[in-house]
Amino acid sequence: MAEDAEETTAGAPDSDSSPHLSAGAAQVAAWGFAFLLLRIFAVSGYDWDTAFLVSTTLGLDDGLALLFGSLMASYLLTAVLLVCVLPLLIAASVWGKGEQRRVVGLLAVLGTVALVALATSFDLWWLPLTTLAVFAMFLLVRRLSPANRLRRTVATALARVGLMTGLATLLVAAFVQTPWVPQEQIETTDGTVTGYVLSVDSGYLNVLTDDHEFVILLSDDVLSRK
Repeated sequence: MAEDAEETTAGAPDSDSSPHLSAGAAQVAAWGFAFLLLRIFAVSGYDWDTAFLVSTTLGLDDGLALLFGSLMASYLLTAVLLVCVLPLLIAASVWGKGEQRRVVGLLAVLGTVALVALATSFDLWWLPLTTLAVFAMFLLVRRLSPANRLRRTVATALARVGLMTGLATLLVAAFVQTPWVPQEQIETTDGTVTGYVLSVDSGYLNVLTDDHEFVILLSDDVLSRK
């Protein structure tokens, strides 16, 4: 009987974990919605009607493409944000505790891969050097007295590294007006349209021009896309 009770207790789900999981899922959903909303308004030039038209081109399976496409659309802004955020992620993965170290460590690895890709693709060799310099500054600050104000400020930033990373991502969403798809030159029977094909539906293309104008092109009128 005692063994059965122990097995039942061991196999039962932790009731305390359910609220935490629900709260975590709600936070992720809120951050994701904020990112999506800012991206739609940013690429639309913060015009309400254009933003509404752009929103109709998105589906439930466009989330990852929108996220990574947005981060890659403006590589200079992404590089600057990496300099600010990546040293925090590395420091938190080294000096953090428990589950935070594993999650932040994965983000630090992904950030490092992005940093190397940016440096090699665009010859941004100042990027890894600046990132190392910022991390070295954290090492020096860590040697200060625990009562030092600067050290307490850095410790607070490390403890809230997830919030800092989320805010940096929202900055990209709000200020990068380049859409998450490549720019194309579309030859039509009426001339050339330069813009971004947001979606291809049956019989027509939804295109956003460089002037934040939403254009619908009939597929039969499109001669070529480059």
